[in-house]
Amino acid sequence: MKVWIDSRNELLEVFESLTNEKYIGLDTEFIRTNTFFPELALIQLSDGEKCWLVDVLSINDPTIFKAFFESGKNQFVMHACAEDLEVLHRAYDIELTNIFDTQVAANFLNIRFCIGYANLVDTLLNIQLEKSMTRSNWLQRPLSEAQKLYAALDVMHLPKLYKLMNQMLIDADKKSSFDEEMQYLLKWNYRFNVKEAYYKKIKGAWRLNDAELVRLYNLSYWRETEAEETDIPRARVLEEKSMLDLAIRNPRITDDLYYIDSIHRSKIKRYGIKIIDILCKCQEIKPERPEKPLQKNQRQLFKSLKSDVNRVAEENDLPPQFLCSKKELEIVVRNLHDNERLISGFRTTWRYHLFDAIIEKHQLSS
Repeated sequence: MKVWIDSRNELLEVFESLTNEKYIGLDTEFIRTNTFFPELALIQLSDGEKCWLVDVLSINDPTIFKAFFESGKNQFVMHACAEDLEVLHRAYDIELTNIFDTQVAANFLNIRFCIGYANLVDTLLNIQLEKSMTRSNWLQRPLSEAQKLYAALDVMHLPKLYKLMNQMLIDADKKSSFDEEMQYLLKWNYRFNVKEAYYKKIKGAWRLNDAELVRLYNLSYWRETEAEETDIPRARVLEEKSMLDLAIRNPRITDDLYYIDSIHRSKIKRYGIKIIDILCKCQEIKPERPEKPLQKNQRQLFKSLKSDVNRVAEENDLPPQFLCSKKELEIVVRNLHDNERLISGFRTTWRYHLFDAIIEKHQLSS
């Protein structure tokens, strides 16, 4: 049963009825195509029997949302929660602290790495869900009946999954590791956009010399600020290839920008003066250098470690990619004899403990 909620009084009644529910299914629908920030369109809640579709476009009172979600009285069951956490934080400044993520639980139970919600419901509950509404326009009103049904089913089965998977985690003696993982995810999911560090993500940044890297840092920081303030996608301000070209060629007047093929003329007209101003007045800092690709001897160590990861993952019934990502494995390779950096490079202590013997073996052999 699904109920459409589009008034403040109705919403307060729903929140009151859910106050004593131990666990509540939670999902959101949002649009993020022509904006920097996601645009929240709908919140779905379910106790496993009933589903409430909350029309956030009709209810403009952030305080009641924040009071309910941050009360600490309920555990919210979500699937792949990162983007939902971001959109709720953006819309209502909500920081959830008590979440059970069914995708994370599925990773611990080795059902399938990063399994989608529909496939998880099919696998554990033998229920097939419709997927055709994934990319529909959730900001339109009224929503179609097909959209409403899709949104309701997207959250209706979460409480059932919680009951089943929570017990499976306990039976597998993985609940404490799961809880630690969720605490980590909640801590880091609220660091949505670290403007100062985005330049490191730009492909090829590691090739730049020190002066070029300073210019790239300043351009990247400005682009992040501009995209945030105007709420448009990064590439609408300046593409990454353009920033690399600017950092290398270092034009001094706006006319020089027209000789850089990667910058569209419309962007030169809009941002040209600002770009030149940034390049001419670069903040004198020394940004941390991005990591270079692994060298030959490091790649050999990476391959050996990956083999060990696969073995340990199999012994502990975990997906190898979940146990240790490529990024984490590269941290081990680069910092094999720096235990402090090794520990900080792992997301959680349960992972590091599984790697103690592996790391010690490679430390002694190198």
